Amino acid sequence: MIEELNRYFVPVTSSNNDTGDGGAAPHAEKAEQQRIYSDFLARNLGTSTVHVYVLRPDGSSLRGLDIGAVLTPGKLLAFLDDVRRELNTPAGPPAFPPHPASIPPRVSADSMAFHLVARGSPQNSWDYGIPSENWVVLNRTELSGLLPPEPIVTRGSSWTVESRVADILLMWFYPQVEDPSQLNRSTIVYSHLHMIVTIIQNGVARARIEGRVKLSHSFYPDRLDDFVNAQLIGFMDFVPKEGRIQRLRLITKEATYKDYPFDVALRSVSHETLDALR
Repeated sequence: MIEELNRYFVPVTSSNNDTGDGGAAPHAEKAEQQRIYSDFLARNLGTSTVHVYVLRPDGSSLRGLDIGAVLTPGKLLAFLDDVRRELNTPAGPPAFPPHPASIPPRVSADSMAFHLVARGSPQNSWDYGIPSENWVVLNRTELSGLLPPEPIVTRGSSWTVESRVADILLMWFYPQVEDPSQLNRSTIVYSHLHMIVTIIQNGVARARIEGRVKLSHSFYPDRLDDFVNAQLIGFMDFVPKEGRIQRLRLITKEATYKDYPFDVALRSVSHETLDALR
C-alpha cells in the first residue's frame, strides 16, 4: 500500500477541524477543500466528512471511496490500482521524501524527553490498531521525583515514585481518540509506580518498575468519560551518586480502554538522539 501511494500518487490529508468554521487552516486550503467537496457532490461521485477523494493531475474530480470501503482489506489497494490503470500513471519517486511525522521537543540540558507510542486494538472500529505518538518532558525537579529519596542505594532498595511525576507520565496512556486539539482531557483516578533496585554495576543501578494506572479520558470532546485500566512494567538505569537518570523504559503489561485492549510504550530519548531527529 505504501509503495503504491509513493510511486503513483501524491497523498494529501486535510483536517476537518482545521478547515471548518474557526479552523486554523489557511484560507486557500479551506477554499480548495470546499471546491473538491462541492464538485464531487455535484457529479454524484460520493462525499462524506471522512472520505478518499482522488483528483486528476489537473485537479478535476475523478473518483471517491467511502471510509468503510477504505478500511476493508484489499478494497483500497484494488481501487488505487484501477485509478492508476485508468490514468496510465507512470511510476516515479515520492513527491515528498519520507520524514518524521512527530517533531521532538527542544528541552534544556537538565530536562529529559520521553517518546510515547500507543496502539489501539484492531477490534476497535475507530482506530483499527493505528498507532499514535506523543512527547512528554520532565524538568529537573520532576526528574528527581523518579529517583530514590536516599542517595545511597543497594540491591533491593525500593521506593515509590512521587505521584505528581507519575501522573505527568501516565496521563497520556490511552490509544488514539478524537483529539481536535493538543489539550489533554485525561484525569488521573489512580496511579502508582514502584521501583526496586535489581543490580548495581560500575556505579550504575537498574531499578525494576512495576505500576498501575486508572484514568478517565473521553473519546470525544465534551462527552462522558471512558476509563483506562493498565498494569505497567519497565526499568530505569540511573547513577545514584550523581542523581542522574540514564534511561527509562515503560510498557503496558495489560491495558484496556472502553473494554478494548491497547498497548503503550514509553522511552526516554537522549539529547543526542533528539538533535538527530530534528
